[in-house]
Amino acid sequence: MRRYYQTSSGMPPYQQGGLDSLCGLYSIINAERIVNHSSDEETQQLFDGLIHYLSRRGLLTKFLIGGIIHTEMLVILKKVVGRKRISNVEIPWRGVPNPDLTAFWKSMQTFLNGTPGRSIILGLQGYHDHWTVIESITSRSILLYDSALIKRLPRSRCTTVYATGKRWHLLLPAQTYFLSNERLNAGDT
Repeated sequence: MRRYYQTSSGMPPYQQGGLDSLCGLYSIINAERIVNHSSDEETQQLFDGLIHYLSRRGLLTKFLIGGIIHTEMLVILKKVVGRKRISNVEIPWRGVPNPDLTAFWKSMQTFLNGTPGRSIILGLQGYHDHWTVIESITSRSILLYDSALIKRLPRSRCTTVYATGKRWHLLLPAQTYFLSNERLNAGDT
């Protein structure tokens, strides 16, 4: 559950995502920041580019209100972010209906494995209908770099099949992007 700090008015302030549906854009920005260690200026340029792209195509209102669906996320990653910022975008679980949680979890751990220049954008449903970024993953928890300030997803509360009373975080493997920017060796240029 989200925790809000107490204010004198008794009402919690809204955070990003409270009224808009831009978590998809923020997940792209946050993932790119992890991959490239981007400066604030570079991050602002990427955000501006994303907003201009959506505006030129008449999609800004749609995305602000309804969010980004999986196929649109892929187009934005390829056309706007592109190979200049993130050289590899993979969806290893595309077309695999409801894979086993253990296999999916291990594939994320193996991909990240402490290797710099890698991040994962994860699609969620259930308790959260949300796009987020995995910063690291242990055998017990997913640690997030998240625009809505969600910090972690305990494995005991996750599933890849359908959300239930105990397992309310539905991870969407087919809507999970493995991102990296594998650097070329000096001799490969």
